[in-house]
Amino acid sequence: MNNENEFLNWSDSFVAQENEFVVLPEGEYQFTVTGFERKNYDGNSDKIPNGTPYAELSLEFTGNEGKTTVTERLYLLKRLSWKLTEFFGSIGQNPVNGQAFNPNWNTVLGSSGKAELVINSYKNKDGQDRQNNRVKKFLKPENVQQTQPVQQAVPTQAQQTQQPQQTNSWNGAF
Repeated sequence: MNNENEFLNWSDSFVAQENEFVVLPEGEYQFTVTGFERKNYDGNSDKIPNGTPYAELSLEFTGNEGKTTVTERLYLLKRLSWKLTEFFGSIGQNPVNGQAFNPNWNTVLGSSGKAELVINSYKNKDGQDRQNNRVKKFLKPENVQQTQPVQQAVPTQAQQTQQPQQTNSWNGAF
């Protein structure tokens, strides 16, 4: 649980710190998931239906300039399955394209992966120009190769013995 919103009492001490907001240059960076909350969208958007479940992730990136945290939302919508596939592939859960995948949400917090960051320019509520980082794409680890089952024309005697098959069924639950 995140303690950043914990109240201080008037007589409490606190750890002194400066607000060092860092914008990293565009590029590929390793990240660690430092926060994960299950939420439901409660907004007014033409793109996201009200009530859509989503995962709000805090991703910590480190570069030569320092550390930055990017908040990323993973909406649980069928049309955005590609983004879920990217994210879970980047943290090593390895979904296979075209096959049902049941993600392990319990291992998301603390997991690491790689993503491409871009710089996002925007105006704040006071009309001032600001910049922050945004995830453009989650990247697969270099050492992971997706393999498809190889079919042989003539099965060997060992292959003819029936082995129980395990399947992952998609039940829509996250």
